[in-house]
Amino acid sequence: MNSIIKSKFSNLQDSRLALIERLKNIPAEKLEAHPAEGKWSVAQIFYHLNRAESFSTIYVSKKRLDVNNLKKTGFMEALKLLTLKILFKMPIALKAPVKVLGDVPEKVDYKLITEEWNATRVRLKALIESLPEDMLYKNVFKQPAIGRINIFQMLDFMQAHFNRHKSQVEKIVN
Repeated sequence: MNSIIKSKFSNLQDSRLALIERLKNIPAEKLEAHPAEGKWSVAQIFYHLNRAESFSTIYVSKKRLDVNNLKKTGFMEALKLLTLKILFKMPIALKAPVKVLGDVPEKVDYKLITEEWNATRVRLKALIESLPEDMLYKNVFKQPAIGRINIFQMLDFMQAHFNRHKSQVEKIVN
């Protein structure tokens, strides 16, 4: 695996595992409860993150079959991703792409979604380990807000997306 990809994935995985560890002594009932009307529970946030990563893995798996028709990413993709990462750091409400990810269920089992997210990460790791070097800079991933980006950028997006939702989780459990 490319060393930069390996580092980005390790950081993403370490972040997730640290959050799960942080939550281990909190009762599942609290993690599954809505903090306020219309607000997601911790379990729902995990569901959303898992769904985004799972769909991303599926999408890239399909795109790798058509690698000859993919273009290399450039400055514009990097600029769009930077803009999105800045937006993620702002205290503004951003809507999840329901057309892509579907609705988040009203009730999500924390233990079950954590196990599903573990399995998604195993699939994501296997996928990125299997990508040939010449595919790493091609626009194999489509992020709903900014369009097509490469694998490095996809992992950067996933980290920024995780970080945004981690701050939501921290507000709920504190």
